[in-house]
Amino acid sequence: MTDYIDNPNKYQTDNTPLAQAMMRAQAAQAEADKAKQDALAAEATERTKQEEIDRAVELSMSRMNQQLQAQRLGVKTQGAIRSQDVGVIPPMAEVEKTTVRVLGGIEVSYRQAKDMAEVGQITQAEFNKAVVDGLAVRGYAAPKSFT
Repeated sequence: MTDYIDNPNKYQTDNTPLAQAMMRAQAAQAEADKAKQDALAAEATERTKQEEIDRAVELSMSRMNQQLQAQRLGVKTQGAIRSQDVGVIPPMAEVEKTTVRVLGGIEVSYRQAKDMAEVGQITQAEFNKAVVDGLAVRGYAAPKSFT
């Protein structure tokens, strides 16, 4: 049995099949090592990107949670203005469809309440307040003439 020393330089001049097999094995091992290093580098890059995404999401969620918490507490934030915050003022046709409560809770139509105010059964201030409250129940802000 031939005893080979594990010195790659020895086999470069040796053309025996065993020497050629050893050279191919060393080349394959070097190629495998390079592929492994490339895979580890790609994995590290991917991990870094994912960590960056995770940090951005966490930061975004913490800001969003702070905004939601502030809104729940009634604090105005620098976010977008919502129609609920400002109050959407409906057209007059929509105001006239509103039912209002007058004289301690009696529910009447806008037209009936207006007639009651005109004949003096309720004051104009009571009529205006009833319209403002009726519109608020429906999610609207009252036109300036009622406030």
